[in-house]
Amino acid sequence: MNIAIVCYPTLGGSGIVATELAYKLAQKGNKVHLVSYSLPFRFNKFKENIYFHNVPITNYPLFEFPMYTISIAAKLAEIVQNENIEIIHCHYAIPHTISGIIAKEIIKDYQKVKVVTTLHGTDVTLVGKQENFRQIVQFALNKTDAITCVSEFLYHSTIREFSPNKPIEVIPNFVDTKEYKRQKIPSLRRRFAKDTEKIIIHISNFRKVKRVPDVVLAFELIQKEIPSRLLLVGDGPDFSEVESLIMKLNLKDKIWCLGEQTSVVELLSISDIFLLTSETEGFGLAALEAMSCEVPVVCYNVGGLKEFIHDGKDGFLIPIGKIDLLAKKSIELLSNDTLRTKFGKKARQTAIESYDSELITKKYLNLYTSLLNGDTL
Repeated sequence: MNIAIVCYPTLGGSGIVATELAYKLAQKGNKVHLVSYSLPFRFNKFKENIYFHNVPITNYPLFEFPMYTISIAAKLAEIVQNENIEIIHCHYAIPHTISGIIAKEIIKDYQKVKVVTTLHGTDVTLVGKQENFRQIVQFALNKTDAITCVSEFLYHSTIREFSPNKPIEVIPNFVDTKEYKRQKIPSLRRRFAKDTEKIIIHISNFRKVKRVPDVVLAFELIQKEIPSRLLLVGDGPDFSEVESLIMKLNLKDKIWCLGEQTSVVELLSISDIFLLTSETEGFGLAALEAMSCEVPVVCYNVGGLKEFIHDGKDGFLIPIGKIDLLAKKSIELLSNDTLRTKFGKKARQTAIESYDSELITKKYLNLYTSLLNGDTL
């Protein structure tokens, strides 16, 4: 099968899932063409049958802003023709699905191609709700050949907001549990914390929706009860605000700001718990990756997180904004090694049994095959 996958290259669940899916599909003998305006964040290892296409963004004096949507559509049309693409898989509705639909229209007289849209979260819950985008998102969903959502939460949000004219299949995000597994790295752990201290980790793109200041505020309460350090992994528009809060609370010596990291398995392997404070999550890939590394997750009970985090069994789900309770449940795990280990083992079991990359890749392949066979979805 010849497949083009379109995604954002930046740190975030949609781009990471798209890139990891490309690797898995290529591993199974499919020819996969990854399309974006720069190298995707996780596109960092060589595999046969996978090719990257950089979308040139046209700058012309007449245009006040770069023509990103049109540039992707033109590149996709070119790739479909030259590489005999059968499936265009668009991750994130705006603008990628629109670009895919335009490309399909351009080449329709001499080549057939199917467009698949995967919704990841904020393309529906934030961007799609804006009045100036609502109609274009609805148009994209009605014109694409198949729609998938990464969680039941997102499925119901999409139905409620857009009522698309075709069925939606829930295909959750996934993790390669063979790669994301806990390692023993005592030397690395000692770089960040003393043997008597615990390590808390947070990974995100530091956007407003992630509420990273809540992580810092919870950590301030935790470290008063449990000797601990906090690893902040990622970067984004709220990073300066987070840094200012760290300085204000006099926590600079206890918090490591590590910026963007392409590989987080080692950092997860030395961590004791994962804190996530998003106000909404279409799925919550970073949490699943932590669970695969036996790191219990303490997070707000929002979006798709409750579909794979089982409160009181492999993590804790906290009402949004309850920072005191977030800290209390974190302390409960950090003060009880037996309980934390039990939660961690259960968390990995959840990842292996329901969210392993092999299981989910098969679901996408089945979807592609059904589309190409003309089956009704």
